[in-house]
Amino acid sequence: MTPIDLGSPALMQTLLRTALPAVGGLSINAAHQGVDAYFVGKLGPEALAAVSLALPLTGLTAAAGVGLGVGTASAAGRALGAGRRSDADDLASAAMALCLMLAAVFAALLWSARLPVLDLLGAAPQVRGPALDYLSVMAFAAGLGMVQILCDFTAIGEGNARFSLLSLVLCFSLNMVLDPVLIFWAGFGVKGAALATVLAQLVTLALYAVYFARGRGAIRLRPRLTRDALARLWPVLRVGLPEAGSVLLASVAFLLLYRLAGHLEGASGQAAMGIALRLWVLASLPIEGFCLGAQPVLAHAAGAGNGPRLNSAAVATAAIAAGAAALFMAAGLLAAVQLSQLFADDAAVLALAPAAVFALALSLPATALRHAAQVTLQSTARARLAAVLGLAPLGWLFLPLLILFTRLWGFDGLAASLTAAALLTGIGAALILWRLPRFSLKGLPA
Repeated sequence: MTPIDLGSPALMQTLLRTALPAVGGLSINAAHQGVDAYFVGKLGPEALAAVSLALPLTGLTAAAGVGLGVGTASAAGRALGAGRRSDADDLASAAMALCLMLAAVFAALLWSARLPVLDLLGAAPQVRGPALDYLSVMAFAAGLGMVQILCDFTAIGEGNARFSLLSLVLCFSLNMVLDPVLIFWAGFGVKGAALATVLAQLVTLALYAVYFARGRGAIRLRPRLTRDALARLWPVLRVGLPEAGSVLLASVAFLLLYRLAGHLEGASGQAAMGIALRLWVLASLPIEGFCLGAQPVLAHAAGAGNGPRLNSAAVATAAIAAGAAALFMAAGLLAAVQLSQLFADDAAVLALAPAAVFALALSLPATALRHAAQVTLQSTARARLAAVLGLAPLGWLFLPLLILFTRLWGFDGLAASLTAAALLTGIGAALILWRLPRFSLKGLPA
């Protein structure tokens, strides 16, 4: 699979060819999460609550992979657009070297701290055992996931989103096949879901090792952790660190939501919140995938100094993402009860979950606008503004609203606070996209 010409005059065709494979990749990820929750839910609400509680912890390490990945895709895309292929090679290689080191460190830390972390999260007594079983294996999956995320973004950044799609389809399809085998047939329970993830990741990383070793893409990856290599990382980090912070805040926000849900409604509340957040992620991932897939086209246009092409691509990205989000929102509003019943049959859980699903569905169009504006800002190296926008919906806007809404409405205020923060962020994103034609593209870093 050869990389796509990111500077092709056929803008819409190029945009769809890079973005749709990313949509497919994150959609299969969403499907995997749904299937995983379905099988784990068969073990009971305690198992579902345990897995929901542990998953955001692995998101803490994924933040580093996403940050390096977004930064690499943006910086490499600009370098390729400016005709500096060797710079793209050096940036991607340095990012991979750093990622490999961080993956080993973070996985070890997460495994060694799993007991105090569960205490900190306030895991209910009946949830603690399965959560510990799951997290003991998922700590290793977290490290592998960091490396896989960076491989995916590197392939997307060089215009080979189709290979990224292939790898993700392989990974998550294998994971879904292994889930029932390891959970039920082998008798591992919730630990089987984690083992399925690790095995699927190992196969996928082997595929990427062959891809980069044989030079199948535009970027030549030669990871070396030297002082000179680390010195090249600033163009990656200045864009990637805010994105890493956004993902990190999302993980912290999810953990806080689970803790408060357990405090307010016990294991049933944690299971209900897990259902609502999983469905929200299921809808958000394809939208985010489209925007991330469009980023190489945006970054290439920015690197080439082509303002009109950048504006057209950004508007098209926002319009398509918001339109898809509106359809997902309608499904969430009309079928909140039926969707909740896919993952649980416990009466206490189903008394809480549909209202949370309904509330989170309202946030989806605004979330789409935020993703579109954020990848545009990252593509033009406006890291500070991208950070302000990215940290709003689950950070500086969300936390005050969470405190206020839970005091007013208890459990129902948890999802409502996230939705309110997303809607306010969406207004800011729309203003940024409206002012985009006034942005200067002179002096962008490589």
